[in-house]
Amino acid sequence: MNRFTVLGGLLVGMAGVVLIRLFFLQVSYADVYGETAAKQHAIAFSSLPTRGDIFFSDRQGALVPAAVTKRAYMLAGNPQKITDIAAAYEELARIMNFDKEEFFSRASATSTYAVFLKDIPKEKAEEVMRLQIPGVWIAGEEGRIYPEGLIASHALGFVGYVDNERVGRYGIEQQYEKILAGFSGDSTDRRSKGGFLSSFGKTSLTEKKEGADIVLTIDPHIQSISHQITADLMEKWDAVSAGILVIQPQTGAILAMESLPSFDPNAYNTVKDYDVFLNPFTQKVFEMGSIVKPLTMAAGLDAYAVSEATTYYDAGFVRVRDAEIKNYDGKGRGTQSMYDILDQSLNTGAVFVMQQLGMPQFKDYMERFGLGDTTSIDLPQEIAGNMQNLEVGREVEYATASFGQGIAVTPMALATALSAIANGGELVRPYIVDRVMEGDTLVTKTVPSVRRRVLRQETTEIVSRMLSKVVDKTLAGGLVAMPGYYIAAKTGTAQMADADGGYSDSYLHTFFGYAPAFDPQFLVLIFLEKPVGVRYASQTLSEPFHKLSEFIIHYYGILPDR
Repeated sequence: MNRFTVLGGLLVGMAGVVLIRLFFLQVSYADVYGETAAKQHAIAFSSLPTRGDIFFSDRQGALVPAAVTKRAYMLAGNPQKITDIAAAYEELARIMNFDKEEFFSRASATSTYAVFLKDIPKEKAEEVMRLQIPGVWIAGEEGRIYPEGLIASHALGFVGYVDNERVGRYGIEQQYEKILAGFSGDSTDRRSKGGFLSSFGKTSLTEKKEGADIVLTIDPHIQSISHQITADLMEKWDAVSAGILVIQPQTGAILAMESLPSFDPNAYNTVKDYDVFLNPFTQKVFEMGSIVKPLTMAAGLDAYAVSEATTYYDAGFVRVRDAEIKNYDGKGRGTQSMYDILDQSLNTGAVFVMQQLGMPQFKDYMERFGLGDTTSIDLPQEIAGNMQNLEVGREVEYATASFGQGIAVTPMALATALSAIANGGELVRPYIVDRVMEGDTLVTKTVPSVRRRVLRQETTEIVSRMLSKVVDKTLAGGLVAMPGYYIAAKTGTAQMADADGGYSDSYLHTFFGYAPAFDPQFLVLIFLEKPVGVRYASQTLSEPFHKLSEFIIHYYGILPDR
C-alpha cells in the first residue's frame, strides 16, 4: 500500500465524517437549530426600535396621520416542545383571556409551529416573554400603514426592501430614514423587521432609541382638495399627468403637493412602471411656457432696462437672426405697454424685454432665480433644471427662453422663483418638514431660510400690480377674479418637445397665482400634461385655480384686501 492510497483513504474517511455530521445537523437536530434561530431572531426583533410616524398638520395645529407603524404581536410556539399543555395554559390565562379548547387543540398538534393567539397588546406580550414557557414564544411583525392611500404619496414615499432590509424609499421616508428608523438596541444593529420576540436566553444590548416622529407642513385639507381637483383634471381632459403645488411664498413651507398618476404606498409592490414613483415637482423637468414671462418682466424692470411706461411695437412676429418668432395667435397689436405683454401673453413682448436687458444680464437673472439649480428642498434626489440653451450663446435661444420655451425646469424651482415676485424679492428655500418630535419633546424645528435676494421690492410690487390687472380685466373672462380680493395670476401654454428634438402638437398647460396679491398667504402652481381636445391653459386651469384659491381663502379666514 503506497502513501497515495493511504492519503486517499483518509480523505474519503474525513468526507464521510463531514457528511454524517451534516446529516445530524440538518435532519436530526433540525428542530433544535430551528428553535435556536427563532430565539436569535426573537432577540433581534425585540431590540428593534419602532419606526417613527409621519403626520400632516392643519392650520389649527391638529395632526392627521400620514404614515404610521403598526407592530403586531401573536402567541406562537412549537407544540412538540410544550412539556405540559395544561400548565402552560394556566400560566398564560393569568395574563390574557383566550379559548382553552382551541389552545389545547393547537398545542396537541403534530406540527412544529402553531399560532395560538393574534393581536396581543405589547404589554401582555412582554409579560408572556418573562414566563419562559418551554415551546411558547411571542412572534412579531411590523407593518407600515398609509391611511390616506394615494394622497401625497410622492411626498411621502414608502417603506420597502433593499437587499432584504426594510428602509424608506422615495419621499420623506427615504430623506429622513435615519431619524424615522431610530437606533437598534442590538450591538450589531440588525435591521430585519421579521422574526420573533422571546425571553429565551440573554444577550448584551446597547440602549435602544425609538424612531422619531415627523410633522409635515402639508395641510391635510388643502392636500385633499388638491387631490380631488387633480383627479378631476386628469379625467376631464384625458391628460397624461397633472399636479398641484401650494406653497407659502414668504417662508417656503409646502402646504400641498399632489400629482397624478401616483401610487398607493400601501401596495407599492403592485406598481409595474417604476417611473410613477418619481416626484414630478422635484424629479422631472418641463418647458413651462408663458408663466416664465413674469420673471422676464421682473428682470427687465429690476435692471431698469424697461419701466411701466415703456412701450414697443407688436407686429405679431419678431425676427431674431434667421428665426421668426410669433405670438400665440400670430396677430399683431400695434403699440403695446409692458402690462399688455402679460395681459395678452405676447411672445414678441417677452423677446423685447430680453433684448433690452441684453443676453448676459438676462442669463444672470435666470440663474439668480435658481431655474438651473436644485432648490435644496428636504426631499431626495432632486434634479436641477436644464439651462444649456443659454450656454450656447445664440440670441434665438435667449428669445425663446424669455417666454418659457427651450429651457426646462422643475415645477418646484419655478414655484420658488415665482415666490420671489410674491414675497418682495427673496428666493426662499422650500421645505416640507415642519418639525421632528420624540414623543412630546421637540427635537428640531425648521426655520425658514432665504437663499438670496433677487429683486427689489419695488419691482415685485409693479409686477404684482400687472398680474392682478390681468386677472381683473382679461384672464378667462373674469373667471379667476374674486370679489374683494386682489389676485395675481398668469397662464402658460407650452409646446412639448418630441423625441427628435423638435416640437410636437402636444401642450403642457400651466397656471400660477397668489393671493392676496400684495400680501400673499399662498401661491398655487398647476400643470396639466397633454390635455386632449383643448388648446389653452386658460380653458383648463382657470376654474381649478379659482376653486382651490377660494377654498384656501375661506379656510384660512383671509380678510378682503380691496
